[in-house]
Amino acid sequence: MPIPVDLSDRFVLPADAPWLRNLAALWAVQPKLAAELETIDAGGADPSLAVEPSKSGPPTLLARTADGKTVALHSRYDPFGEARRLAEGVKAESCVVFYVLGMGLGYHVEALFDAASAEAMHFVFEADARVLCAALRARDYSRLIDSGRVCFMVGRGAEKSELFTRLTPYAAMCSMGFEGLVHAPSLGLHPAFYKQTQDLLTEFVSFGRTCLTTLLVNGRRTAENITRNLAWYAATPSVLDLGSAYKGRPAIIVSAGPSLRKNKQFLKDADGKAVIIAVQTILQPLIEMGIEPQFVTALDYHDISARYYEKLPADLKTRLVAEPKASNAIFEAFPGPVTILGNDYADKLMRENAPQPAKGRLLSGSTVAHLAYYLAEHLGCDPIIFVGQDLGFGDGLAYAPGTNIDDVWRPEFGRFCTPEMRQWEFIARDRKLLRKIPDFQGRPMYTEERLFTYLQQFERDFLRTKTRIIDATEGGAAKRGAVVMPLADAIREFCKEPLPAERPGDGKPGMQWLRTSQCVASLQARREEAREIEMVSRDTLPLLEEIRNHLADDQPRVNRAIARVDALRARMDGLGPTYDLITQLTQVTELQRFQNDRKITAAKLTGEALQKRQIERDVENVKAVGQAAREFQKLMEDVIGRLTAFTDPEAARYAKPAGPAPSKEAA
Repeated sequence: MPIPVDLSDRFVLPADAPWLRNLAALWAVQPKLAAELETIDAGGADPSLAVEPSKSGPPTLLARTADGKTVALHSRYDPFGEARRLAEGVKAESCVVFYVLGMGLGYHVEALFDAASAEAMHFVFEADARVLCAALRARDYSRLIDSGRVCFMVGRGAEKSELFTRLTPYAAMCSMGFEGLVHAPSLGLHPAFYKQTQDLLTEFVSFGRTCLTTLLVNGRRTAENITRNLAWYAATPSVLDLGSAYKGRPAIIVSAGPSLRKNKQFLKDADGKAVIIAVQTILQPLIEMGIEPQFVTALDYHDISARYYEKLPADLKTRLVAEPKASNAIFEAFPGPVTILGNDYADKLMRENAPQPAKGRLLSGSTVAHLAYYLAEHLGCDPIIFVGQDLGFGDGLAYAPGTNIDDVWRPEFGRFCTPEMRQWEFIARDRKLLRKIPDFQGRPMYTEERLFTYLQQFERDFLRTKTRIIDATEGGAAKRGAVVMPLADAIREFCKEPLPAERPGDGKPGMQWLRTSQCVASLQARREEAREIEMVSRDTLPLLEEIRNHLADDQPRVNRAIARVDALRARMDGLGPTYDLITQLTQVTELQRFQNDRKITAAKLTGEALQKRQIERDVENVKAVGQAAREFQKLMEDVIGRLTAFTDPEAARYAKPAGPAPSKEAA
């Protein structure tokens, strides 16, 4: 009598099946991908893929190409040995971020993971999700997935917006090197996908390098400007007051690109029917055209930016929305209402007296145009229309003629330096950084690395938003995620109804200068804490040098010094928030420390060799912290002096303060 077969068990996997462990791990770290793989796997076996045992036992994967050929994605004899040799070609001992092009059954991914440091990140790109399913069914990768240091980017999941979003948090780690491992058989199956991925990775490296360089160059200036603007920060209203103020209404962001000369005359037709947000360089020309924008954005560090505000009317209604890192000269020169965005550094400076409720924030942008875009989103505008946003050098120009840039350059103009020549010099100085990209009509045009980075940020933003984005620049770079449309057509289609006559913020309390005394009290407290940090650094340095010098020959002496360092470290821990403020003045040193930490981990040192490297790192760091603490105290004293003069009623009455000047809104 035949034994009955329970067909309901035919899809039940053993409890120790790799697929179950891998999928359980993947649900915890990449749930969207896990759901996609479950759906694909439910469709049954893929006839174009076959898993077979190799001569040495471990499986290999066979794939059928479009022309009917069969390709082995791993060695038919020794997949493990092949993977080890492939991983040996990667600089695993000095790099902490890796990308892998092609998964196969993942032998090479595991080999690289084991060769790299215990904190290295691995981004694995695979064109075909079915290949990843086969790998997770064939071998147990739950250890790699559980670590949180392996990220799979599959098919459409490896598109630009997703790639940039996932890689950006590791930009500092990428600065140490971004090494790749190429699985050649996978590239042979899907060459177009991997070519696009390599191009996107190259773009990201450029983007990350520019962002990191900007941070290092401007870190100190950011801290100094925010501190000097602290009274303005405390006095101005929150950007939260503007949230959804123009929900569903069109916004036009006006930038100063060279193409603006082609269509700026149409902006008059949108005045009063669209929220016009100007970047600071174009504000004065718009005023001269009879257009008073609702908003202007600013975030530039340099005092020369104040030139853009010198000729503005005293009764200006345009609201300035600015980051607190902008030059203090901008706020002194601007005659209209001001909103300054919330900022962690400013709040930490004023932590006992920080504005309540907390000031609102917007996303951080690289340029005033990015800030204008994030403001338009915050206002609830839809669509958002860009004009004058070239992000490249159309017609051999860098800026639209007639903007305030001409005023800045005017002293240089003469017989041998025309405005056109000066613009070309501005472009040509970066000739080594120039690159060709497609313009809005698909034709080649030049841009440079910095502008190309700005384009990457815009495209990332456009691909994540649900708001309609219209590129009405009528020139400049092609922008993925934006619909190209002439400005006149965009105005005719979207700018039909008049805006409310009352502007956001009208009738609300203005500048709260009485909070200036709170700023002074907070800065005095930070100054004393910085003095304590300087003293701790000064006392710690000789102890670290003693430990370094006697590590090999006098362990009791080393132990006594370590005990004293631990006591000093406890004092420093109590000053952590101010320590974070101080290190903003020495971003290069912080990056070097970060890189040294990663290199020490990647080197997999042990014992005395590890201790010596760590102490050498700490000696350099303590020296830098002590120096930064002294500079921080000087900055606090300078700003305290300015704000103390400002809060003196007699000084405010008879002399313009060195710090922020009272506005017409002050009580």
